[in-house]
Amino acid sequence: MEALTGREREVLVEVGLGHSNTEIAARLHMSEATVKSHISHLFDKLAVTNRAQVAIAAYRAGLVD
Repeated sequence: MEALTGREREVLVEVGLGHSNTEIAARLHMSEATVKSHISHLFDKLAVTNRAQVAIAAYRAGLVD
C-alpha cells in the first residue's frame, strides 16, 4: 500500500466500494481512460490480476468496510 499514490488510493477505495469505471470517473472528476490507467497501476503494484482482488486488497487494508 505504501507504493500507491494518493490518487491510486482513491481509485482503490472506489473499486473496493464496487463502483464501475464510469462511476469512479464521475466521482473523482477524471476521465475513464485515467481511471483505467490507475487500475492498471493497482494491478501491478498490488500484484493482482482482477478487480475482485483489488477490492479485497482495499478491504484488507481497512480502506472499506
